[in-house]
Amino acid sequence: MSPTLPIGGFTYSQGIEKAVEDGWITDVDTAYEWLNGQLLYGLAYTDLPILRKLYSAYKQNNRSEVLRWGQILLACRETSELRQEEINRGRALARVLESLDKSIAKEWEDLISTNHLSGFALISHHWGISIKDLLLSYSWSWLENQVSAVVKIIPLGQTQGQQLLHKLIAMAPEIVNQSMLLDEKDIGLSQPALAIVSSLHETQYTRIFRS
Repeated sequence: MSPTLPIGGFTYSQGIEKAVEDGWITDVDTAYEWLNGQLLYGLAYTDLPILRKLYSAYKQNNRSEVLRWGQILLACRETSELRQEEINRGRALARVLESLDKSIAKEWEDLISTNHLSGFALISHHWGISIKDLLLSYSWSWLENQVSAVVKIIPLGQTQGQQLLHKLIAMAPEIVNQSMLLDEKDIGLSQPALAIVSSLHETQYTRIFRS
């Protein structure tokens, strides 16, 4: 789950770059508000419960459910930029997994190449990593990537970045517990602010992060 895993996570800001340019995020406090909202509504209601569903589908060796939840995940990525990021990271993770365990990756390559959550769910199940540990570590990885983006763009000092990460990561256990209790009908909240800045980032004139 390290952000240095070669799947390109550090090259995306998920709209933060545009939010900073337009003054939505200006300092450590507004960065906290933005990322706190992403945790409460993005991870808790989309990424984490779908990751749990994918993990369960791999555990049952159910290809149709893996496919279905992968498609639902892409449908929840509300902009072209966010969907393409998901696909690109899925392809990259498929290559990493093939280098680590070719037999398990080859069987599912067509599915894990469409989104990166499928790859994490597959290898976690294969290696016997518990679902709770998977969800916690994914939350940490996502947060560290986002805080790193904030530190670079605003910019913030490294100490402020670590303080921000420390404050946000304390919320992760409760977010994970909440996500594990969701009914299927409650999965996939829309995030209008994220969709707006992501759409605008696709045509942002000057940027350092990928679209």
